[in-house]
Amino acid sequence: MFQSAKVLRTLGAMLAISVTAGCAEQAAPSPQYSSENGPELAGAWYQIYFETDKSDINARGKMIVDKVVSVVNSTEATRVTVIGKADRVGSPSANMTLSHRRANQVRDALVSAGVPATLIDTSWTGEGKQEVATANDEADQRNRVVDITVIKLAH
Repeated sequence: MFQSAKVLRTLGAMLAISVTAGCAEQAAPSPQYSSENGPELAGAWYQIYFETDKSDINARGKMIVDKVVSVVNSTEATRVTVIGKADRVGSPSANMTLSHRRANQVRDALVSAGVPATLIDTSWTGEGKQEVATANDEADQRNRVVDITVIKLAH
């Protein structure tokens, strides 16, 4: 039960970030949700981890991309939220750029694998929204991540 509540809180935060972030790229307007007919998790919350100062998707990340594509293809009326993050190694501006590159790499991999770009909301937070609080210049792989959520929209 605790894990479900954490996933739902995280989903809500990620949706808020993707919809309201000033740096968000969207190919289509975000859908509107009512309190009665809000989004529902279609698959799970996925994470692709990165090496320090890298934005290349590794073999495990490619497997996750394939899983997300499978969930999207088997679910009607979905949205995919992609949020790039960075740890605190390097300057805040470099980390913002790096998290942007990571988010775009994942978005591009999803599109190349068959997810329509119009279903993907992409944003990035730099080092601003970390899973694990760290000191400056402290590397932590849990913060070098792209979060991916697939939601099913209520009709």
